[in-house]
Amino acid sequence: MNLIRLTRTLAVCTISLLTTQHANAGFFIPKGTTMLMSTFTPDEQNYEIAYGFDRRVSGAIGYTRVKEGGTDRPWRNVALAQLAYLIERQPTADGIFNAYVWGGPIAQRLERASGSIINTGTAPVAVEPTRYGVQGGVWVDFETLWIYSRVKVHSFKTEGWRRNEVVAQAMLAPYAADYEDIASWGGVQIKRVSGEKTEITPYVRFFQRRWWVDAGISVDRAHRNNLFLNLIYTF
Repeated sequence: MNLIRLTRTLAVCTISLLTTQHANAGFFIPKGTTMLMSTFTPDEQNYEIAYGFDRRVSGAIGYTRVKEGGTDRPWRNVALAQLAYLIERQPTADGIFNAYVWGGPIAQRLERASGSIINTGTAPVAVEPTRYGVQGGVWVDFETLWIYSRVKVHSFKTEGWRRNEVVAQAMLAPYAADYEDIASWGGVQIKRVSGEKTEITPYVRFFQRRWWVDAGISVDRAHRNNLFLNLIYTF
C-alpha cells in the first residue's frame, strides 16, 4: 500500500496572526501577499513563489528536484503551477484550525547522467523525455500558543511516474511570543515517500512577521545526519 508524503508544497504559505496579539506558525497567504519559499535536503530541493488572490484562493509556480531511492540516483526535475483553496479557517477557544486543498499541472524529466546516458549494467539507455501530468494535495493544521501540529499529503502523477508523499509534524513552543517578536518552536517531522524509508527529523523553527526558518538533522538509519533547511519570506 502506498503512503502519501509531503513535498513542500505549495501555494499555502505565509505567517499570519493567531489573534491581534500573538504570532502564528501556520501556513496562510493573505490577499495581496507574495511568498517566496525554498527547501533543501540532500535528496530534495524546492523553490516556489505564491500570491494570495483573495482570502481563500492563492496561486503558485514552483520547481522541485528530487532523488528517488538514494543520493546516488539521478535528479528528477519537476516544474508545476497550481491553485490552492482554504477550505476552513476556524478559531477555537485557545487556537486555530486550518484546512487547505490544492492542485495543478506538472512537467517532469529525469536529469541526464554523465555522458547523457544511464548505465544499466548491460547497455546504455537514454533517459526519458519530458512528461506532463497533474499534482495535488491536502493540508490540515492546528495551533495554539504552545503547540503546533500538521499533516500534509501530496501526490504527483505523469505517464510512467508517480510519487506519493506524507508528512506529519508536532512542535512545542518554549515561550509565548507576541506578533512582532521572534517566536521559536521545537519538534519532530516524520516524512514518507512511497517506496522509500520513513525519514525522522528533529528540528527547530524561528519566525517573525515576514520570515520563517526551519532547520533540523534526520536521525533515522536511512537518512541519518541529512540536513533539512526551509526558508520563507513574505512581502
